[in-house]
Amino acid sequence: MDMQQQMEQVRTRIQRAIAHSYVDRYIQPRIVDEDRILFALSMLRSAQVDANIALDYVFAMMLIQLALDTHDEIDEQQTIQQRQLTVLAGDLYSGLYYEFLARRHDISLIRRFAEAIKEINIQKIRLRQLSLDDLERFHCIGVIESALLCKLAEHVHADEWGELAYYLFSLKRVHRDGAKSKASIDYIDYCKRKLQDLLPLHIHEEVKERFSHLLA
Repeated sequence: MDMQQQMEQVRTRIQRAIAHSYVDRYIQPRIVDEDRILFALSMLRSAQVDANIALDYVFAMMLIQLALDTHDEIDEQQTIQQRQLTVLAGDLYSGLYYEFLARRHDISLIRRFAEAIKEINIQKIRLRQLSLDDLERFHCIGVIESALLCKLAEHVHADEWGELAYYLFSLKRVHRDGAKSKASIDYIDYCKRKLQDLLPLHIHEEVKERFSHLLA
């Protein structure tokens, strides 16, 4: 099975798992981040993880990522019903994640992802307290965007991929938010320089091609 087929399998599996007619009627359709799927699958292939196990790992990781992203969407402009359903949707995805890994009896991976979730929540709180020009905010963003991938990298003894994830997904987030300050522009340049050193170490061209627009 090639990489594109694996990505499609994970994406389809996620969409089937989270489909809920009542919830889907009231909240926006979930967007599955294919960049994360590709990165994780490439990392696991590099670490020579069995293909079926790799698909399970990425499926679990993306469920918890969807849960975190969905909870972030709650805001005061929503109706009470929309807010309640958004919370419930996030809880549903989180529950699916725990149920899946519990059935696999993969306590080690549950523990690592729990550590990542804790780190992400701490950094989200910290990020709200920092100004746009505070350099520490970029570290917060890096942890928020990469912690799950970093813990997965630790789990399969591919720590160098964790460093790559930190800078790559930091760059993606800051680029997406828009470089609104000199600090943001400088950080984008810093990430690009780091990635120029890190990317050649990895043999999977699909990763470089996928993120080439960010590195230009």
